[in-house]
Amino acid sequence: MKGKVIEVIDLVKRYGKTIALKGVSFSVYKGELYGLLGPNGAGKTTTIKALCGALRITSGKVLVLGYNVRKKPIEVKKRVGVVPETPSLFPELTLYENLYFIARLYGLSRDYAKRRIREISCTLDLERLLNTRYGRLSKGLKRRADIAAALIHDPEILLLDEPTAGIDVLAASRIRGLIREFTRMGKTILLTSHNISEVMMLASKVSILINGEIVIEDSPEALRKAIGVKKTIEFTVQSLNRGFLARIKALSNNTVVVDKKVRVKVEKPIEVIEKILSIARETQVVIEDIYVEPILWEDVFKHYVEEYMPRKECKGCPLYDVCG
Repeated sequence: MKGKVIEVIDLVKRYGKTIALKGVSFSVYKGELYGLLGPNGAGKTTTIKALCGALRITSGKVLVLGYNVRKKPIEVKKRVGVVPETPSLFPELTLYENLYFIARLYGLSRDYAKRRIREISCTLDLERLLNTRYGRLSKGLKRRADIAAALIHDPEILLLDEPTAGIDVLAASRIRGLIREFTRMGKTILLTSHNISEVMMLASKVSILINGEIVIEDSPEALRKAIGVKKTIEFTVQSLNRGFLARIKALSNNTVVVDKKVRVKVEKPIEVIEKILSIARETQVVIEDIYVEPILWEDVFKHYVEEYMPRKECKGCPLYDVCG
């Protein structure tokens, strides 16, 4: 793996008596897509702001491409593109005017700014919208416009804070495709999102941030394997008999029968499916359909959140079992 381009060391951020970040440390390597997950208020956006020099940290150190963000914020901003959680461009200006203004702020010459606008608008399929006011764009198009603004100076690092929040499925899918393309181009990306599956599918490494602390960091697949989540096999039969059902229940102590559907939870579904088919043949039961439910990334995330952030018992509250 290539060298580190982001190093966060014992990062602390206080807002009065509230500690938003409590000694956060992690590293991101060149060309990596790094995911930062956490429930609301965990500190994700605060971390993004600290990385791009948008807030003054309380203590610790943040290095971006070797520059100390606290000491060299301008050098960092020249090399980083940021897509904030909320729309960030001027609504009364056209998309072209916004991009040109930002390009000039970054010090691009007039000719180079115009060339970059053509390149970026082509890449993001925004050419036909350059003369449209930003405020009139849909949410999905605004997100693409925000990404265009973040890319205008050709940064080495992209910080994406909820890039697909509040947009439709097709627009979100398009942006995810763009993110994959950026990584193929060699850009380093730090991504936060409430869409757990989105981060888990895109990122090569993920940290889970809870109450201002990173509680675990690993690849998505390693996080899933570590918790040993059982998969559910569901199969439908023409008719059940006691012998068949007794032997199926012996395979798993977590077996549910509803009408002609049988659901069993197991750790090794392929091995168990072979046994189920063998038992069916021996007991003369016809299986019409069989299906293995995939483990949802949301379940993996929920496991770690519940492990590291247990609910405080609200004695006497009638909503305790449902409020989470």
